[in-house]
Amino acid sequence: VEGDDNNIADINISNTTAVANGTEVQDTRYLVEAEPYYGDGLYITPLGEKSNSAFQQRFDGYHDTLVGGFNSTTMANANVTVEWMELDTSVDQVELVEVLTSKLSNCTYKSILLGSQRFVSAVVDSIEANGCRSGKTPTLLGTFDSSEEIFNRIQEKRWDFAIEQFNHMQGWTPVHLAALFVSTGLVISPPLDGVYLSGPVLFTQDDAITDTFRECTDDAFPVCPNTLSPNGQTSSCQCTDRKQIRIGGVVHGITTDSFWDAVFAASEQAAEDMGIQLVFDRFEPQASSEILYKRMSAKILSLCQEGVDGIFVSISNEIVVRAVQMCLDLGIPVMSINAGYEDSKKMGLIHHIGMVERSAGYAAGNKMASMGTFHKAFCINHAPGLEGLDSRCKGFEEAMADLGILYVAEIAVPEDNVVGFISAVEESVQEEGDWDGIGMLLGASNYPSAMPGTTELKERHEKFVIGSFDINDLHYQAIDNGNILFGIDQQPYLQGYLPIPILTHAATTKQFLLNHAIATGPAFILGSPGQAENICAAESYPVCPEHPIEDYNSINDGVKIIGYCLFAVQALAAVSAVAWMINYRKSFVVRASQPEFLSLVAFGCLMVASAIIPLSIEGGYAFQRDPITLDETEVPNDEIKGVDAACMAVPWLVCVGFVLMYSALFAKLVRIKEIMDGAQNFRRVQVPRSRVLGTVGVLLSLQVVILVTWQLYDPLVWSREVTERDSETNYPTQSIGQCTCENVGAFAAACACFIGACLAYALKLAYQTRNLPVEFSESKYIGISIVYLLQLLVLGSPLLFIAQGQNNSTFYIVASLVLFLSSFGTTLLIFVPKLIVRKNQDGRRTERAVWNTVVANRESESAPGSTVADIRARIARGSTDIRRSTDIETENNDENGL
Repeated sequence: VEGDDNNIADINISNTTAVANGTEVQDTRYLVEAEPYYGDGLYITPLGEKSNSAFQQRFDGYHDTLVGGFNSTTMANANVTVEWMELDTSVDQVELVEVLTSKLSNCTYKSILLGSQRFVSAVVDSIEANGCRSGKTPTLLGTFDSSEEIFNRIQEKRWDFAIEQFNHMQGWTPVHLAALFVSTGLVISPPLDGVYLSGPVLFTQDDAITDTFRECTDDAFPVCPNTLSPNGQTSSCQCTDRKQIRIGGVVHGITTDSFWDAVFAASEQAAEDMGIQLVFDRFEPQASSEILYKRMSAKILSLCQEGVDGIFVSISNEIVVRAVQMCLDLGIPVMSINAGYEDSKKMGLIHHIGMVERSAGYAAGNKMASMGTFHKAFCINHAPGLEGLDSRCKGFEEAMADLGILYVAEIAVPEDNVVGFISAVEESVQEEGDWDGIGMLLGASNYPSAMPGTTELKERHEKFVIGSFDINDLHYQAIDNGNILFGIDQQPYLQGYLPIPILTHAATTKQFLLNHAIATGPAFILGSPGQAENICAAESYPVCPEHPIEDYNSINDGVKIIGYCLFAVQALAAVSAVAWMINYRKSFVVRASQPEFLSLVAFGCLMVASAIIPLSIEGGYAFQRDPITLDETEVPNDEIKGVDAACMAVPWLVCVGFVLMYSALFAKLVRIKEIMDGAQNFRRVQVPRSRVLGTVGVLLSLQVVILVTWQLYDPLVWSREVTERDSETNYPTQSIGQCTCENVGAFAAACACFIGACLAYALKLAYQTRNLPVEFSESKYIGISIVYLLQLLVLGSPLLFIAQGQNNSTFYIVASLVLFLSSFGTTLLIFVPKLIVRKNQDGRRTERAVWNTVVANRESESAPGSTVADIRARIARGSTDIRRSTDIETENNDENGL
């Protein structure tokens, strides 16, 4: 916080937060160099948080710095105290202000630090009530974390600073690193202090925070198509369309350098994963390195001038450094990868992603000492003067010094001469024998002389120990044979992948890790990978294309509801018909119509309509699918068993229902025909119900035989056929499911022919009994229903044929209508005429009785005492008498039978 020259307080916060391993370590150093602000401090937290390690460590850092001072030899002051005050969060604001106003009445505290943001308002009100912000040395106010209220107080100059730890990045970073590990098995290396930092970042009045950015921070920066905030409400922050983000890359890896194959493959995969535009071209071999660097510089400038949202580069030469600086001047976020760590750090680039060579050399020294015993150390350098290899040897030398092991020398060896390699090493060691107690670090193993020379040396001097940078097939063999302790992989895949998500995230959130270096190495290799791992690494860890959303052509929910409603209507009609028969079971019309057969008709109609229910049941694929190719395997999908059962339930319900409907009418007509034929021959014929029901049983048994044969020999099963595939990935994009079997046509034809024969004979009988009264026979209406059914089949069959295998919703609604109309129409044609007859007969009998009574009363009008009231009473008695006589007549008919 800068004031005038007499009041300057430089605040240096070092707050570490580990984001990758799920732990939180916070070590706050609050360094106040200006004498006026060097005084007592007050640390405020909610009640009961002293057991919280984060709050405790924040206090420790605050306390140690104020008491010990930035420089303990010049600033230590034993009189300075730091007090920890706890406040009850359940107390209302008024009481909090009273407590704090009393506590701060003398303005004795030079600084107040809140462990969390909960008490900002109360502290502000109390400080201002006591006037502690006026004068030359106003009380310095700070808090951990941030909020809209805090930013407003800072802009109003009523608060000094907030310490942000970027909780969004704490959630975002581990997810990306974990997903990368799951996909590749690769992990970044820990930094020297073991923690990747998401904070602290200090916000003061000089940091202008816009309202839009504050809203987006609160809503977690939604990415399109998501437009919701974390609480599920519509975000006030406009979502980020990542398709519009453009990231550039320029590196010195030419097309003939296989090391960079993984880098380019990883960048392309990362761009696809993040859904952004990537401009990352690879240069062909150039006549000289200078020409390559100039072309790199030109490409860097071109991308930055076009306005990319971020760029990553390998800084391999001073020419490239100048181009990078121009990008920084244009405000383009820049990060370095692979090469140029020192330049990247000097220019203040966002990150350097790669292996910090000196640190890697140091780590290699410690690894060697833990795996082998030696008292003299050498570093083999194929390219003295090359910054990367020189730094590795320097780091190794530092490790040896710390371990107390004698570092003898750096050995310069030729790049492509095995004999020269061996000679140079032996000349430097100047010992004969097995070299017991000698340790060496091979600075690079990808030079032609490296691995062959090392192998030859091990054969001559078998007891010296050696570790190596880089990794290849020869290196794996040497590790497995025990000639080399380890290899060091700098994981080029991570160097290509990580810049993309980091720059994409930063383009939206403006948040970065505070560590400059994100280390992709050293990763110590202690053995050969398995065959599968080798294949994946060689192919740069291929990721399956995103599965497209497959259109299953499922039946629309609304269409299903229509089908269920049609079934419900038919069910109501069937139940109502049976209820009417039961209610009027003694009626002449009902008894003459043989109600047991009418019940079978009602039940058969209900069965036919009930086929609408299993017809609506669908499923996925009959066999489990390969999770990568999405092709069906040979493993059955157990979830389809229920769908298979539904498939076969449809012909059972339809066929048995039709047979019940028309066999009952068929048998009823046969019974009536035999009785009428006997009457014409002047003989009495008795047709018992058991004989007629036997006819129904025979017809039903024949239909069941056909269906059982179908069920056992070749049942209907659910099958899904792919109808369209993606032209690039060959993944299915559209499919359709249906019930089918190899001989579906033959069995369906057999059922249809049997039902058709029954219908034809029923139609013949209906014609022969067409002159019978409707009380006894439904010949006319049976004929109408059969013709009606044929019309439905003629109209519906072509539609069903067209829709089958094309559109399941259309097929379902047409099939449902055919089933409903055939069953509901039959129900109406059979039962409604009887209901009308029953009503008309009762009306005619009542009318005759009333008329006879009226006539009798007219004849007696001249008799004494005949009044209008008497006549009305007689009419009423006559109506009652005729109703009673009608009931007696019905009972007599019932007793006498037909």
